[in-house]
This record gives sequence, structure tokens and C-alpha cells, in this order.
Amino acid sequence: MIITSKIAVLCNNRMAIPAIQTLASEGQLCALGVPEGNTDVIDYCIMLSKQSGIPLLIIKKENLSTQLEELIIKRNAQFIFTMTFPWKIPAEVLNKHHSKFYNFHYGLLPEMRGADPVFESIRSGAKETGITVHVIEKKIDKGAIILKRILPLTINMTHGILCTNLSWLGANLLSELLVLLNNDSRGIKQDEDYANYYAKPSAEDVCISWQKYDAKTIEALSRACNPWNKGAYTQWNGWNIRVVEATVISENSHQSEIPGTILSLDKDNGLIVKCNNETQLRLDIIYTDEGFMSGHKLFAFGMKKGSRFVNL
Repeated sequence: MIITSKIAVLCNNRMAIPAIQTLASEGQLCALGVPEGNTDVIDYCIMLSKQSGIPLLIIKKENLSTQLEELIIKRNAQFIFTMTFPWKIPAEVLNKHHSKFYNFHYGLLPEMRGADPVFESIRSGAKETGITVHVIEKKIDKGAIILKRILPLTINMTHGILCTNLSWLGANLLSELLVLLNNDSRGIKQDEDYANYYAKPSAEDVCISWQKYDAKTIEALSRACNPWNKGAYTQWNGWNIRVVEATVISENSHQSEIPGTILSLDKDNGLIVKCNNETQLRLDIIYTDEGFMSGHKLFAFGMKKGSRFVNL
């Protein structure tokens, strides 16, 4: 059963698009809000607005409170969903409009609070992730949980693949979510004993430490950085190289070599690197300013067996 509501969506990322499409096709989308300067979803939102007549607001941070009031009053939004929206909803708006604002968090709460749970879930080797829809309150990612859906996290998922899977999961849970909201669900309070907060990935977070990380950890980091960062950073001979795709190698020879040492660099065996804890990693695809290429092709730039990557 489809519950008819009037929903406004504030979005900043392509993960919102399947949910927006679903709401629009059901006649439940009353307005869209996109931050000023957005380049990820603005073209799609402009097209949808022109085709359907659904109002599109280009939101400025300094006018956020005023524009949110417009969504509620002028557009008569029953609920406002935020999907990767970059700014906090002002406290005065939340206090005035109780049970109006809900956030789609593309990770599990309270375990994965923060700006990019997709990155952290992959990097940490989590077995599952999902979407948590929660009440928006003054403190980020701490509101009561209305609905949570689990998604198994497989070892071949990159950041981009997982974002796509989560985007469709977000669209598929809408019917159940709207039933709950229209029945005045208050949700379940988050258990702070399980809470973790992860800041937005920094430059240090996306750099490879060959001496600290084993092959499995580096492989996971490369997937967590693919495609948004074009891979995980390393450096050789003053040259920045990003590992886009890699494979853990079971061979455990070369125990005397220092982590970061190139053990193989040819077409047959590929580019194999010694990692921490006597593990080895084949760098299948790398990215440099010269483009994406197979790892072994770095021999054309002077790299050779015995060369060593620098710890960043």
C-alpha cells in the first residue's frame, strides 16, 4: 500500500536520485532543495523540475532557515528528507517544526556516525552496512532511529559500487518508511554504548603506510578510495601514484624484504609489493597524472624490481 504524503528532499549526491525518482513517480515529491554550487545532482534536478513542474530551490547556507520555512509553508511539505545534505538544520527550525525532518544516513547507526560511512565501512573491512533513517536533532547522527535496513558488504565492493547499491536500497524502503511516519512512529533511541564517530576522510586517511598495513588492509583502502579519490595514495621517487585496484597474493616468500619493496614488475606476474606482516599485494590498476594503467606498466617510467614505495 502506498501512503500518499508531500515530501521535500534536500540532496547533494547521486545516492538520492533513485529515491527522488520513486517519490516523483508516485506523486509524493513536492519540492527539491540543492545546495548552491552543487555539481553532482543539479543537472538531474533541473531536468526533473522542468519535466514535472516540481519546484527546485537552490539553497544558500546563509538563507537556509528562510528557505526551509518556504518548503514547509509555501510547498506544504509534510516531511523533509535529507540525503547527503552538507549542512545542519538550524536548531530554531527543528524546535519550531517537530517530527518534520528525517535524515537518510548511508551507514549503520550508531556504529558509523560521520560524514562518509561508506568509506569507513569498506576501509575497516565491515561485514555489513546499510541505511539508517533517523530523526534529525541538534546533534549530528544522534536522533531516534525510525528505520534501518542492512546490506551485506562483499569484498569486491568499491566506494562507487556500494553507493549505487545503497541508493537503490534507499528507494526501496520508502513505502515502509512512510507508513511508519504517517503512523507517528517515534523511533528507537540510539544506544550510545555502540556509538562511533568518524570524521570526513583526511589526506592521511587515504595514504598507504606499507610498514604499518598488511596487504588485506591496503586492498580494502584502495576500494574505499575508488573512484572518488582515484585510489589510495603512495609515492615513488617523488612521484604520486594511486592504487585503484589490487589483489592480495598468498605467496609469503621474500621475508627479508622491507615493506614497500617491489618484488615483481613484469607482464606475467604484475606489480607485486611487500606489505607488513609478511604479506604481498599485486597492484592491478594504478592512476597517475599520465592516466589509468596496469601496475606493471610503471616499468616504462624507470621503476624496477627492488624499487621501494615511500611511506606517506
